[in-house]
This record gives sequence, structure tokens and C-alpha cells, in this order.
Amino acid sequence: MAELQKSHVRQHYIPQFILKNFCYDQNKEKVFFFKVGENECSSEFVSNVFMEKHLYSTAENPVEIEESLARFEADIAPIFKKFSQDSEISLTFAEDEHLRIFLSLLAFRAVSTRDQFGNMSDLSKALYSRNSDDADMKDLWLKNVHLLSRNRTIKEILTDPEVSDPLKFFLFREFSAFYMCLLERRGNVDFHISDCYPVVMYGETGWKGKAIDLPIYYFYPISDSRVIVLVTNHIKDVPKSLSYLDCDKMLKGPKHSLDGTHLLFRPARVYSSEVDWINEMVIKNAKAGIVVKDLERCSDCL
Repeated sequence: MAELQKSHVRQHYIPQFILKNFCYDQNKEKVFFFKVGENECSSEFVSNVFMEKHLYSTAENPVEIEESLARFEADIAPIFKKFSQDSEISLTFAEDEHLRIFLSLLAFRAVSTRDQFGNMSDLSKALYSRNSDDADMKDLWLKNVHLLSRNRTIKEILTDPEVSDPLKFFLFREFSAFYMCLLERRGNVDFHISDCYPVVMYGETGWKGKAIDLPIYYFYPISDSRVIVLVTNHIKDVPKSLSYLDCDKMLKGPKHSLDGTHLLFRPARVYSSEVDWINEMVIKNAKAGIVVKDLERCSDCL
């Protein structure tokens, strides 16, 4: 057990199998890393970036959550490989659901989300903790990370009595109100990845004239050449000046196979201006740093 615990000291909130797609060396061990607030980059081993020591450890079992996350990563890695390399990706409906849940978990397991839990308003704390006055919000975040890592379907999450109710609502909305597509870069700028996955919002007038912010995109860079995007089902109702990307050409959802058993994805091409726009949000949302694969293909905003 001592050796097992030692091997899990560095716990990554962005899985290393994703980061390896951004490595510049043939052995896929090193990346160029820009620390937030610094203009110079450093060459770092993948094992040293986007991680925190004992991030998911508990006093009762230091490795249980990390191992649960690792099992989910092992399940999903073959699907990510398809999305990173194939010209057409065929997924069963179960695989599509697993991937969608994994994407939500990627954002939820991040250090930035943990810190948001630690700084919640009293109302949010009451909603997440089911009005428990003595709830430790960071412990509650960790508990929910563990619960999500064990589930593979939205039904399992919604029927799990231990998952916090606001999280259930968020995941159900994200699962039902968005579709997934894949973008592939063209031109002379690569996609970058940071420790936060950016969300694009737009304002709308809600009940009694109150302004509300609604998400229209979630971006998940998976390599220097490709990014997975969750797109709101109502993207055509968003003003073009806000949606930016051409939904008619680039943001079409998956097609169904002829026998109706699979979803088929083809990467849509985006060019340097669109890649720069996505990278700008990746960079602005970064808390720890930004990883790039090729220093000569960086966005100007870096």
C-alpha cells in the first residue's frame, strides 16, 4: 500500500493521456508551459503540469478517488483517440453518453471548481449541502467528484441519492440542452490547453426583466489540432455577432448511421481567426498556466 500511495502523490486534474497530445517531443513526455502572469515559457514534464499533490486524497483512503478517476479515464481513452485522429468517428449511443459525462467531469474535477466551492454564497452552500450547517464545501466537492467518476450514464447520476441536487440539475441541462461536435484547425495557429475549460455566455432577459447569462459553447481542447465543442441546441437563435462561429457550416451535430445504431462525427474545419478566438478564451480563463505544442504556432494573445 505504501508504494501505491506514493505513486498517486501527483494527482492530475487534466488527465495525462490528453496532455500527451500537446507534447513536443517524440517520447510524449514534455510540453511548453506558460505560467499565468509570466511571459516566458518553460519546458516541463507532463507529470509536473496541471496537477496538485494529494488533490483527491482523503484521510480514510488516499488513493480511492484517484483510482476511480483512472478507471474512467481508461474507459474513455479509446474514444478520445478516435476524436484525436479519425476522419470520421462512429460512436454507439452509450459511448456518446459516457463521453458527455466525462467532459462534464473534466470541468468539475478541476482545482478552479474546488476553489469555487470554497467561496460559495450561503444560498449556494445550502443548496449543495441540503441545508447542512456544518458541511465542508471542499469535502462536498471531493465527494461529488468521486460519485461522478463512478457513474457512466445520466440516469445513474440522477438516481444516485448522494449526488448533490444542483449538480444533477446542471448535468441534466448540459446533457439535454447541448449537442457535441468536433473542430479541426487549419492555418498556422494551434489549439492551446489551460487548466480551465472556457464557457461562452450570452445575456438574455428573463423573468420580470432580470438579465440572465446562458451558455452557448463549452470548449474542450483535446490536441493541438482538435477541440470538442458542446453547442446549445438554440445556437441559431443567438445573434451571429455573439455566436462568432458559423453554426451552419461548422457546428452541425452528429449524423445517425444508416441502421440507426451509431452517431457519426466528422471534424469541421476552422481557420486561424476562429482558433485564435477559442485560444483567447482558453488563455483568459487559465488560473495556473497554458500548454502549447509548438512555440511558432502560438496565438498572438499569448
